[in-house]
Amino acid sequence: MAQFLKCPDNVLAANIVPSQVYIYILPELRPFLHFFGRNDPAKLVDDDGEEVIQKLLDDSTNKLRMYGSAKELAGNIKIFRNFPESFVLFEDQQCPFNTSPVIYNSLNGEKYLCKPDLYTIIQNIAIHTITHHKIVFFHLLLAKVLKSKIAETDGPVEFVKFDQKMFDEIEKEMKEGEAKSLQQASAQRNNLEKSLRTKNYAAIVSKLRELNPKIWSGVEAYSLLTKLQLKAGTEIAESKEFIFVMLTNTCIVNCIEQIMGKRASLFMCTPKSSPITVRLFEDGEERYVMEAELYHALNTVSTGSERFEIQSDGLVYKGMNFREVKAKFGDQIQTIEFIRTPILRSKHCAVPTRSHFPGQFVIPAVDYCFEFWRNVILGIKLFQKYQCSNWDEFAPTFHNVEAFLYTERKLQKQQYFLRAGILLDSVVSNSLKQYEVSPVKDVRNAKKDGFTAQNLKNELKYLGLTNTFPEILDYAEDVYEEIDKAKKDRYLRTCDLFDAVERCQLICVLSRVPNVRSSIHSIANSYNFQLRKFVHNQKGCNRVLGYKCEHCEKEKKTSDALEISQKPAKVQKTSDIHDSIKNMKIENTNESGSKQYSQPALSAPKDSEKCSESSAVLVETKNELKEVEKKTVNTEKELSDLKKQYDILVQSEAQKTEELSKIEEELNKEKEKNQEKEEEILKASNENEELQKTILKLTAENEANERVIQKLLDRITNSSTNQQKTTEISDF
Repeated sequence: MAQFLKCPDNVLAANIVPSQVYIYILPELRPFLHFFGRNDPAKLVDDDGEEVIQKLLDDSTNKLRMYGSAKELAGNIKIFRNFPESFVLFEDQQCPFNTSPVIYNSLNGEKYLCKPDLYTIIQNIAIHTITHHKIVFFHLLLAKVLKSKIAETDGPVEFVKFDQKMFDEIEKEMKEGEAKSLQQASAQRNNLEKSLRTKNYAAIVSKLRELNPKIWSGVEAYSLLTKLQLKAGTEIAESKEFIFVMLTNTCIVNCIEQIMGKRASLFMCTPKSSPITVRLFEDGEERYVMEAELYHALNTVSTGSERFEIQSDGLVYKGMNFREVKAKFGDQIQTIEFIRTPILRSKHCAVPTRSHFPGQFVIPAVDYCFEFWRNVILGIKLFQKYQCSNWDEFAPTFHNVEAFLYTERKLQKQQYFLRAGILLDSVVSNSLKQYEVSPVKDVRNAKKDGFTAQNLKNELKYLGLTNTFPEILDYAEDVYEEIDKAKKDRYLRTCDLFDAVERCQLICVLSRVPNVRSSIHSIANSYNFQLRKFVHNQKGCNRVLGYKCEHCEKEKKTSDALEISQKPAKVQKTSDIHDSIKNMKIENTNESGSKQYSQPALSAPKDSEKCSESSAVLVETKNELKEVEKKTVNTEKELSDLKKQYDILVQSEAQKTEELSKIEEELNKEKEKNQEKEEEILKASNENEELQKTILKLTAENEANERVIQKLLDRITNSSTNQQKTTEISDF
């Protein structure tokens, strides 16, 4: 079965490869892609299109260097096209089933296949099993029939249970059907050869159409008639062989149709007999569903009058976190099978997925965001063309993009999808037409032995990026370190240099601090903040190599603090308390200084009032901290005394326990002979019970002391938080 799940090497048509490359690369680079061979007869490739891609790279005048070698690009496109119904997006009419089917696991441990993948498996079984066919002709005929059948099932995304036994039976039936098809073709051969001798080519086409009207109709019939007329001058034996191949392939395809017909309910859209399924998208630790798909399933299983309205504006496709799904719908989802569906990404693009609505494909919103910025940075080269240190000049552009990305504010904290293929590059270009365009330079080639962090800094200067982003060199070393860790070859290559240049600019956009001379309410700064929050909420921060997200840092600190608080309470060392208070002071001082440096200037009266309030609160907080320190010292002394008492008790207990152990051992040996020792054991047991009570009492007292310490620490934390609130200006 494993071989049927793998995409065969010879099912990809050479003339569809350029279309796949066209969709994969940046829109701004597509004009440099030269198509060829569109009208050539179908030629199948067995190298994932690597040879075709190499020719495309050679003819692109070095504009596609960011994608690496032809082999690397072919591998990424293979990942990119490997999703159910990809032929719809790529408009592949000849050999559409060129993906590798995936066996999905449900949350209940069941195995499932996405329905469109059934057709790919049927094709793969036929290719591996049937031997009497010409590969190109057979592919074209079989693909046409399978594609016509999958069009009949055009509806919501559906899954069927994986049945190994069923596919084994199909393979067996195909072997048997091949023998019958050969007999049927042989029986028809004489009549067709007679028509060939009399040059009655229309009769040949008519007979084939009679055998399978789905294949031999319209364009296919006319094309075959033309080929037969062209072969009129060739040897009769060659023409006979050609006709017999067409006849045999037609009979075999008919046999495959019959095999599928026996299992019609499996292939057709039959919601009543199919399990109610919903894709559970998994992206790292995140799990979420597509809202429309969930509502469709709930409407299907619902027996009451409650119905969920399924909506779509064709652009935004809402998602819902799985925790929320379970909390909101509870028992209603018990009969729904949630199919674990990983979010896949090639190096430069997210792998599209079918939306709930037929013919529509989507990608996660965060992927759309990154792909948009990749085109802005490396395609349009925005920050090279329009070099300006005043960040607010980009505000209109950012505002337009923001209007699209944040269609509904409430979506920001939920993972969601956007329609694949929507381009905003024209919006960006049009909004900046009034500005002067600076000369644009291309990223240079890396040396054979790679490039260094200093080389990266030199490249950023060479490209003129330090004019727009004076701070960009500060991020170069962190980015270089991460790019170096992720490299595929021994040395860093030119495509890695493109990655580094892109990441440095993206980090500048995400980390850009407000300009001190600008208004705090500037649209550019507002967008910048929204963008940071968007990337964080959509769990994309760790995908920007070298980027340090302030929101992730805060969440990590909160998580660490929560983890510590959930651990068994321990008596804290007094030195730790001192260090904690000392560090708290240092953090407060540093944060105060950094706020003064980074925050923009406000109007003088408001500044004075707020500064006065902040200073008063700061003095009050410092006084409170001093009082806390005094109390902490006293508590420290109390804890020291308690610890000494506790150590004495523990030591005493250990000694008594050891003595009791010896006594018990002696009594076990002399129990029947010495009644007096039994009385000693009873007496010792009573003493031990009293000792245990004493220990419990001391333990309770110790816990009370620990709570006192915790309250003191909480007060310190609250004091620090209050101070921050009075000194910082909220980003919101």
